[in-house]
Amino acid sequence: MIRHIHIVNYALIDKTDLELEKGFTIITGETGAGKSILLGAIGLTLGQRADASAIMDKDKKCIVEITYDVAGYHLRQWFEDNDLDYDDEVVVRRELNADGKSRSFINDTPVNNKVLKEFGSFLIDVHSQHQSLLIGQPEYQLEILDAFCGNQSLLKEYRMKYASRQSLLSELEQVKRQAREAEQEEDYLKFQFNQLDEANLREGEQQELEDELAVLNHAETIKSVFSEATYALTESDAPVIQTLKGIRNRIAALDEVVKEATDYGQRLHSVIVELEDIADEAERVAERVEYNPGRVDVINDRLGVMYDLLHKHKVERTEDLIALKDTLRERLKGIQSFSTRVEELDTRIAALEAEMEVLARKIHAARVDSEGKLREEMQGLLVGLGIKHASFKVGIVPVEHFTPTGKDEVTFLFSANKNQEPGELSKVASGGEISRLMLSLKYILSRTKQLPVIIFDEIDTGVSGEIAHRMAAMMKEMAARMQVISISHLPQIAAAGDSHFKVYKEDDHAGTISRIRRLTEEERVTEIAGMISGSVVSEAALENARLLREQF
Repeated sequence: MIRHIHIVNYALIDKTDLELEKGFTIITGETGAGKSILLGAIGLTLGQRADASAIMDKDKKCIVEITYDVAGYHLRQWFEDNDLDYDDEVVVRRELNADGKSRSFINDTPVNNKVLKEFGSFLIDVHSQHQSLLIGQPEYQLEILDAFCGNQSLLKEYRMKYASRQSLLSELEQVKRQAREAEQEEDYLKFQFNQLDEANLREGEQQELEDELAVLNHAETIKSVFSEATYALTESDAPVIQTLKGIRNRIAALDEVVKEATDYGQRLHSVIVELEDIADEAERVAERVEYNPGRVDVINDRLGVMYDLLHKHKVERTEDLIALKDTLRERLKGIQSFSTRVEELDTRIAALEAEMEVLARKIHAARVDSEGKLREEMQGLLVGLGIKHASFKVGIVPVEHFTPTGKDEVTFLFSANKNQEPGELSKVASGGEISRLMLSLKYILSRTKQLPVIIFDEIDTGVSGEIAHRMAAMMKEMAARMQVISISHLPQIAAAGDSHFKVYKEDDHAGTISRIRRLTEEERVTEIAGMISGSVVSEAALENARLLREQF
């Protein structure tokens, strides 16, 4: 419930503080006195749009602060989930600057507008002219029916699965789109892969072939050079090796005379051995190297394949082509895996939908089971509120597709006239009838929906007499279960309140400002009498006001 309201520098309110109590609180005042301003200020703390034009003094910031008692409403977990300090007394503050920027706080911790709205939804139901229009919307009607039949836990579970299904459907569409795009290039990728696969490339092959081709293309020169080397070393008229052997032998004869002779002889021996090896190898090379036109053609053809692929794929080495082939293989696997992924997602979606179907049937059954009870209660209340031939029905039509709230379409049907078939509420109900319909629904829901505060903004528009008295009694009864605040022009409703505040205007040196104050019992009688008789309060009006107060 609301304990305290503190407003500074908002519209025509310079500063006001209201201490509220449990039960039924009445707010009255002449048209234009500032009752709607009070609602607008409260709306700021509920996350409604902040309008800088509502600031009275542009040199100061606007502050609206509401203190709630939330003991017993099981909000501790919500506070923990949002990293907020919990206390049974919660202070919500909204600050607005002239530049349009605003800040919000819960227990002095800054919060964003989403958190502010969510917190407000747990605490206050503001019934205004705008909400009267909501009653004609199927979504709102469905929300009312579900609150009445206690579907909250089933709907919470269903909505979690619905959200998961929507996420999977989005992912499935993305995978299918990627698959379509991949399929368009699959043939080309296969062609590229097959071409590389058929080439059967291996690392180092290109260099090996280029080296072999170079040898084959110079075979005659190679053979000639190595043959000449062998001839000069071993077979000429003065073979180099034989000549060096003679020199070595002659130096060896000087071992006893020249001390360096032994060293020279060993070194010449090493040279002779090395030259003999060179001669042997040169002879083998000369014998091995033969020009082979057929082999040259084979190598050129193989290199031609490699060069074409290198040019086509704009790379420099066959190793790059091998890496490309591996990449293409993985991309093709990825394309083929799309179908597997689609099947997996289809399976998961089907499993979720099976679970959702079970929940949707339970939700539907609860709605159907409760429809008759809601119909009977609504018709009884509406008759009591002066709609003698009221007929109220809830149309529940199953649909094939899943919606965020199950598989039903719900429509409230209403008729105020005898023997008239009920029609869509938004099309057949007058303004006064909609007000009575809304009050009846709020009255019923107040028994099933745990909400600390409900504010009625002139829900009594268009009614009077005994009907107004009955409305007052209903709000009084609701106030036994929750804090009820009613902005009203009717004396019958004003008389039913446990406390009564009056909004009025007064002028000071700065201009016109709105004031609000709590009335004493005597002042209440006078205020109610004025609502009965107008500006001139007669003794008869005062007596009527006292009688009205005694009835409550």
